[in-house]
Amino acid sequence: MNRSVVSVAVFLSILLAACASAAPIPTSSPAPIPSATPPPTATKIPPTETLIPTATPTEIPVFWEDFDKEFQSGWSWIRENDALWSLDSEPGFLRIVLTGDRPPRNILIRDVTSENFQIITHIKFKPTSNYQFAGLTIRQDDDTTVSLGRAYCNTQNVCVGNGIYFDAVQNGQWTGNNFGTDTQMKDEAYLRIDKNKSTFTAYYSENGTDWMMIGQHEMTMLDPKVGIFAGQSFIVGQVALFDYFSVMEIP
Repeated sequence: MNRSVVSVAVFLSILLAACASAAPIPTSSPAPIPSATPPPTATKIPPTETLIPTATPTEIPVFWEDFDKEFQSGWSWIRENDALWSLDSEPGFLRIVLTGDRPPRNILIRDVTSENFQIITHIKFKPTSNYQFAGLTIRQDDDTTVSLGRAYCNTQNVCVGNGIYFDAVQNGQWTGNNFGTDTQMKDEAYLRIDKNKSTFTAYYSENGTDWMMIGQHEMTMLDPKVGIFAGQSFIVGQVALFDYFSVMEIP
């Protein structure tokens, strides 16, 4: 496995709007998402040239999870369905089966110890229908999140099909652009979000080394949690594999 060191609440709601308008781990359930949220304006935005972030993270991760056999301590599930995830089916990977539950199930999160940080994951996932998603999340609760992932949306002139999507919602309201970026690689992705105060910057890589900036969101988030999830599929059974997850501090 490649070990290169490299948010979700309502990604389905966001993507729908954009396209149309192992020790035992405790479970927690945030408040439900508002049902009458006005849709944002969808904007398909091309990737930015490869950039080096202005803030340089620490060289050694403050947390590394390689999903081998059992979880490290500190993880918790939101709306866990333990029949839909496994650390054994694909050795060395966290395997999550996508469903259409809304809000999504099986959001795996943990605390961070620094205000400014970088999170990275490597996923193997090939979405094939609306609105399958797998990737990173930084979240305060279901109403305030940012999410970056490989996902699928097929609305012409708005979405990019199987691509990288970066979206944000704050206090139940969409904020900023809904970034959709096409990629040559279609069945995996290295994903990274840098948080520097109120700025969230998303990156994508095909090799875990050379990073392409996807976009930025500006928002305030209290006591954010970080993690991963996969879901939002009308077809139950699609699988996402998470290779690793890392956290690094940004001074």
